[in-house]
Amino acid sequence: MSKEAPRRLIFCPRCDARQEVSKATKSTSCPGCHRNISTQDVEINEYCARIEMYTAGLVMVGKKGTLIAEVRAENILVRGEIKGPVTCRGPVAIEKGGRIFGNVTCPTLEISDGAQIIGMVVTGPRAGELLAEIEAAIPAAGGKPAAIPA
Repeated sequence: MSKEAPRRLIFCPRCDARQEVSKATKSTSCPGCHRNISTQDVEINEYCARIEMYTAGLVMVGKKGTLIAEVRAENILVRGEIKGPVTCRGPVAIEKGGRIFGNVTCPTLEISDGAQIIGMVVTGPRAGELLAEIEAAIPAAGGKPAAIPA
């Protein structure tokens, strides 16, 4: 008799494909886009510059941490700085002294006193869909923006 390992549902940060994996899984391959999905939590406590920081776990930026990257994660907690766009499937929490320099897209946003966001915020249960509509309405080259559908 073998015991079933505890499982959890994850979503690819790139294509939103869903997949069920063991709780002990550290990374896996996406069934949708065939790219690697990191499922580990990431903690940044110093300067870190990357092109992208994608994980199906938590990204936590400590008080002395600075993360310069495009960030996509399941949950995000900011005590330091993030410089770059932030997209999250779960809550984004910015604690006192935390700063985000970039656009934030998430279903829920918690901003403590003394926290800062410099950028556009799209929040709510349909945040990803709304952001796609806004980006489609903004023309690539100058001129007037198109009407945003209601």
